Amino acid sequence: MEKDVFVTEVLQRLTDIDAEGIQLIFCGGTCLSKAHGLIGRMSEDIDFKVVLPTGLSRSQKSRMLSRFKKHLIAVLAAEGFVVPQDQVPARDENSYIALNILYESRFGAVASLRSEIKLELSARPLLLPMQTLPVQSILKLLVDPVNQGFRVNCLGLQESIGEKVLFYLRRTAEALSGKVSKEYDERLIRHVYDVTVINRQLPDLISGLAGKVFEVMVQADAERFGRQFPEFRLNPVSEMLKSLEYLDKEQSLSPEYDRFVTDLVYGDRVAFEEARQEFIDFARKLLP
Repeated sequence: MEKDVFVTEVLQRLTDIDAEGIQLIFCGGTCLSKAHGLIGRMSEDIDFKVVLPTGLSRSQKSRMLSRFKKHLIAVLAAEGFVVPQDQVPARDENSYIALNILYESRFGAVASLRSEIKLELSARPLLLPMQTLPVQSILKLLVDPVNQGFRVNCLGLQESIGEKVLFYLRRTAEALSGKVSKEYDERLIRHVYDVTVINRQLPDLISGLAGKVFEVMVQADAERFGRQFPEFRLNPVSEMLKSLEYLDKEQSLSPEYDRFVTDLVYGDRVAFEEARQEFIDFARKLLP
C-alpha cells in the first residue's frame, strides 16, 4: 500500500506534463488495476505509450524523445523524486526509455516487489481508441471511496490484453532461445493471471482483437525486436507456440505463480492450473 501511494503520486504528476505535443497513454498492469479496475493486485510499475506528433522524420522523433526524457527527469526531480542518471536506459533511438524512481520505504523488503518504481515509456502509435478513466491510490479508495481522484488517458482494454499476451509469449520465447543473457523473468507469470481474470469478466473482449489487430501488434514487435531476436522476426507464430508449450509443461512456474498470488493479489485468486489453461486457450485463439 505504501508503494502504491508513491506510484499514484508519480502517475498524477505525469498526467499533466507537457512537452512539444507529446501525449502519454497509461497502459500495462497498473492501468488495468488502478484505472480499469479489472485486476485486484498490486502493480508496481508505471507504463506509458508515448504518442508523437505526426509527420516527423526519424531523426526528429529521436531528438524529440531525447528532449522529453530530460524534461521528464527534471519534472520528477522538482517534485522530490530521486532518478539516478545512470539508471535511465534508452533504446531504439529513444523509442524505449526506462527510469528507476527511488523512494525510501518505512517497511521491510518484500521479495515480490522491487525496491524502486520502474517507469517505462514506449513510443508506439495506438491501434484502437483510448479511454479516459479516474485513478486513485488504494489507500484513498479505502478511506474516501466517493472521491474519484484524477483522470488519465488510458490504453483501451482490447489493446491492453493483446499486449499482455504478446509480451508474455515474446519474452518467454526470447528467454528459451538463449538470446538474452539475463535469467528468465519470474515476473512474467503476472500476465497469465491478468489475462485469465480479465477474460473471465469480459469473455467477448477477444472478438475485437483476434485477427488483424493482433496480427499488426505481432508484426510491429517482430520489426522492433528483430535485431535482438531474429527468430521472432522470421516466424513469430512458431516462437509464440514454443512459449505456450513451455507454459503448459514447465513445473517450476507453479511456485512462482503461487508466490506472486500470495504476496500481491488482494482480489480474486485463481489456481495456477486454471490460469495456465485459460491463458493458453485464450492465446491460441489469437494465433493464426
